[in-house]
Amino acid sequence: MKHLKNILIGMLFILLLVLATSGTWIYSQIDSALPQLDGKQTLYGLSASAVVERDIQGVATIKAANRLDIALATGFIHAQERFFQMDLLRRNSAGELSSLFGAAAIDYDSEIRRHRFRERASVIVNQLSDSDSALLKAYTRGVNQGLKFLKAAPFEYLLLRQAPVEWQEEDTILSVFSMYIDLQYQDGKRERTLGLLHSVLSSEVFAFLNPKGSQWDAAIDGTMFSPSPLPKAPWPSASSEHIAQINKKLNGEAFSVAISSPLNSESSTQSETFPGSNNWAVSGKLSTTGSAIVANDMHLGIRVPNTWFRASFEYQDLNDIKVKVTGATLPGTPNIIIGSNGHIAWGFTNSYGDWSDVIVLETNADKSQYLTPDGYQSFIKRKQIIAVKDQDAIDITVSDTIWGPVIGENEQGDLLAYKWIAHDNAAVNMVITELETAQNVNQAVAIAARSGMPAQNLMVGDKQGNIAWTIMGPIPQRSASFGEIPTSWASGENKWLEPLPPAKYPKIINPNNSRLWTANSRVVGANMLKTIGNGGYAIGARSSQIKQNLEAKTSFDEQALLNIALDDSAIFLLRWQDFLLTQVLNDTMLAKHQAWHEIKDIIDIENLSASTDSVAYRLVRSFRLNLRDKLFDIFNENMTNVDKSYSFNTIRHQIETPLWQLVNQQPENFLWRGFDSWEALFEASLETTLAEMTKSNTLANATWGKQNISKIQHPLSLAVPFIGQWLDMPEIELPGDSYMPRVQGQSFGASQRMAVSPGHEETGIFHMPTSQSGHPWSPYYGLGHESWIKGEATPFLPGASKYTLTLLTY
Repeated sequence: MKHLKNILIGMLFILLLVLATSGTWIYSQIDSALPQLDGKQTLYGLSASAVVERDIQGVATIKAANRLDIALATGFIHAQERFFQMDLLRRNSAGELSSLFGAAAIDYDSEIRRHRFRERASVIVNQLSDSDSALLKAYTRGVNQGLKFLKAAPFEYLLLRQAPVEWQEEDTILSVFSMYIDLQYQDGKRERTLGLLHSVLSSEVFAFLNPKGSQWDAAIDGTMFSPSPLPKAPWPSASSEHIAQINKKLNGEAFSVAISSPLNSESSTQSETFPGSNNWAVSGKLSTTGSAIVANDMHLGIRVPNTWFRASFEYQDLNDIKVKVTGATLPGTPNIIIGSNGHIAWGFTNSYGDWSDVIVLETNADKSQYLTPDGYQSFIKRKQIIAVKDQDAIDITVSDTIWGPVIGENEQGDLLAYKWIAHDNAAVNMVITELETAQNVNQAVAIAARSGMPAQNLMVGDKQGNIAWTIMGPIPQRSASFGEIPTSWASGENKWLEPLPPAKYPKIINPNNSRLWTANSRVVGANMLKTIGNGGYAIGARSSQIKQNLEAKTSFDEQALLNIALDDSAIFLLRWQDFLLTQVLNDTMLAKHQAWHEIKDIIDIENLSASTDSVAYRLVRSFRLNLRDKLFDIFNENMTNVDKSYSFNTIRHQIETPLWQLVNQQPENFLWRGFDSWEALFEASLETTLAEMTKSNTLANATWGKQNISKIQHPLSLAVPFIGQWLDMPEIELPGDSYMPRVQGQSFGASQRMAVSPGHEETGIFHMPTSQSGHPWSPYYGLGHESWIKGEATPFLPGASKYTLTLLTY
């Protein structure tokens, strides 16, 4: 027995030793992946020594002799701080995530591979100007040295049991392509959805569900479009031909057959997130600085680390003039994306113009060829090999046409191709770098028209007090007016011409009211709108609210513009609040539901806002969404039965206008799924809302904050749950929502906020969630996040230097 006891003790000792050794090794590997903050490091390719200073939050100031040295040093610190994030960006657009994450990513990679972005990136790299090419080479050289000089690979690769792969020049182009995927439709789903509605419904019903305007329109040129009238015919008013086609597809079942909601496979309709942004500017006539002031907050999914990396560049330009530019960079690229250089300040919002077209292919009987203006042509078949972690690579074949890749079939079985500006050789270039040295808004507008990036609303102001708006990024030119729904290009009548030349770019400079604003909704009308098109604008609630705030004052400083960004007043829901009080919580309904007196008391308030302590906001918001879901539920089921590509989420924002018309005019022929009356629909919607809100709370405690709790996580914390407590940001109740300037959801919202006046950067303001670092043991991991949550004014410029790294030449 004593011998056995000694053996067990020995085995336990050995086990503890193994665990301690393993733990020590893991600890050392994670610790060794921290970036170098102080001291000296020799880098190949620098023309002269450079300095990287970081303040207490890790905000970097890079001082170098010239722009190429800045690019090399930027690549170095990006790789040291954010290489895994950069790796995800390039793999995302290249369709190469499976090699990191295994079989779970195969479907996504297969879908992305039809765009052949890695091949396109290589073509773009080879066509870059000499100056752009030199910039890319310097950045790439810096990235690979930054990765090399880490004492261990970034900790994510340890968890994934993978080794990082060196950066290539084309990977920077792929990083920009990832932003195309984030900000534009890569699958034509919205146009396909509109095409389905157009083919199935009557013209008046289609126009009703696809309104051109609403009361929320807030275009900066003052143009307004009216909503479409309520259709007189029953809804849906489909032709007998299409009813027959639908019944055939449903094997003879009735058009209103009920299935489980297709929305379960997409993000919930209760989520109103809309990738985009807010920005606005006031001219020097209204500012306390005498210069323009530009405010910007870009709305994206928020995770750890954040999308952006804050930096300030100091260097001599080609004319030996000192440049100092501060703002946000995108790891994977060598540029300041948004910021201020002392002469101009600029920011972006997603434009939602019409940057793609779905093409209906006319094929021969066996679909081996498709009709073009030059006759039938065979599809180009391209083999793609997808490497998959822990299993053999798989082969797929993508089909191409002269216009773009094949993306599927419509409800009638016709093959569809996709024409997307992201496929054009003009899609990506490094012209944005020129904003760093632009002196005024006219120069900035000219730069915008030559830039290769996902088309954005550029908001820019200069030191002289001028302000301007334009589109920054390539704009397609069409041969005719088409593109809202899928069309055939076989005859040659419909086609794309060369991208729009710079001289024809839409722009507005120094409007009479000295104010400009954009928020993903329609910005302009008339010919400028024809040039840009409509790719799925947001309803103008945010734009309208920003406009009202700008018109409420005649003098602004940076804090005044930040206050607009933090405005969580629920102006959009005021009419729904009144609707609930007058049309739903009436005497008849209150007599039937005595408990609903509490609801009326809660929402019968003067100021409705998305504050964390508001029960009223959550009630009104949830009622609207539940009512919308119930009203459109069976319609969505039917549309999905006809075509699985149908996506209510791509049109849900525009549905607000017909929804409001329906609930107020209450036509009997628009009631579906067994509701005897509109009152019964309203009653059921409020009952659902009450049940949801009181599931785990009393109604009085069911605040908006208890629903809108932040979930800002590292990409790996879901896969490896136990590490989330070290990687993820604390869960906090958040104010704000989608239809107001303060856009904030659980893991979506302002990925940065800034308000800055060129020439007065020292009084500028900048917020950023999570932090600079991607490493949980960094001394500044998570610093700045609390200020972002609270909306506290924090400096635009980097603070005093706390860490200094000198980069030496060979």
